[in-house]
Amino acid sequence: MDELTLIGAPGTNKVMAGELSRLVGRALSGERLPQPRKSGTGGLTYPWDDEVARVAATYHRTCARVLRDRLSSTAARLEPLYDDLVEQVAASADWLADGATISVQARRVVQFAAGERQIVGTVKNALVDGAARRGAAVRVDPDHADLEISVRLHEGTITVAIDLGGPMHMRGYRTNAGPAPLRETMAATLVMLSRHDSRREVFLDPMAGSGTIAIEAALMARAMPVRVGSAAPPLFADTEPVVFANELDPRMADASRDHAGVAGVGDFVRVRSGDARAIDRADLPDGPGVIVCNPPYGERIGADLETLYAEIGEWLRQFGGWRACFLVANPNFEDLLGIRPRIKKPLSVHPLKGYFYLYDL
Repeated sequence: MDELTLIGAPGTNKVMAGELSRLVGRALSGERLPQPRKSGTGGLTYPWDDEVARVAATYHRTCARVLRDRLSSTAARLEPLYDDLVEQVAASADWLADGATISVQARRVVQFAAGERQIVGTVKNALVDGAARRGAAVRVDPDHADLEISVRLHEGTITVAIDLGGPMHMRGYRTNAGPAPLRETMAATLVMLSRHDSRREVFLDPMAGSGTIAIEAALMARAMPVRVGSAAPPLFADTEPVVFANELDPRMADASRDHAGVAGVGDFVRVRSGDARAIDRADLPDGPGVIVCNPPYGERIGADLETLYAEIGEWLRQFGGWRACFLVANPNFEDLLGIRPRIKKPLSVHPLKGYFYLYDL
């Protein structure tokens, strides 16, 4: 088994596929990807390709993990799972070289008839013992592993993969996330869903918090590497996005500036501090634009949120010809905003059930 898999949040398959196609088309001179196999609504699998995998692990911003699938088993219990994996490793797992160190993590395995720790232990033993049958000494080293091994379960099949990029949300630029931070991969997903055209559209996050959405918009516009400090060049280095981030709390506005600088997009993200409802369209550049925002929300709406949502709806009326996108986990938002959305899409805001809304203004 040798395949490339991208794992993301539920409901992000189309977004992840679209982003990878854009990146590969630019990085690999117009190469076209085959149609991926879907694993639920948050997993895509492609035939293995060294260069496509390199592009994904370096630049892909909407996925949570980039994996190289190497083993699979339909065993439903621990003992047959061990036996199956040992046989596969002994027969063909030359990627487990003599002297290699591994660590193993299991995710999304709750439907297996054993606990996560038991699955991890079984897979560890199978990899070590199977390699030993081939004459290769492989040992477990959780802190300094050569290979990070990821185990997952989907529709009765356990898949064992090499984790190529680690947790993709750990970009390295955000040091002060503030209260209730939005994960970087979800921020990138919102940018993709907004269909931001960075060469002609202004981008505005009016309630930016620590600046994550605005910074991800600038990074995606230039297709910069996921990790701060990477030596890989931006794929769209000629793009100069116009991005605005507004935050009520001056301390978080300062954090946004710092984060944008560390991320390498300080020249493109313009940060101000003030009430979002005081932003005047006339103070922004001419031309089309898109508003993307993750406003405050709660499971129970209070008077303050009810007023805020209604006033946001009024504030949006000055942005004729723009689009506005919101990620909200409150069922009252849609009615209180007072505008009919063109798109309403379920999108998880852990631990709450959320929705992505897109409005044509």
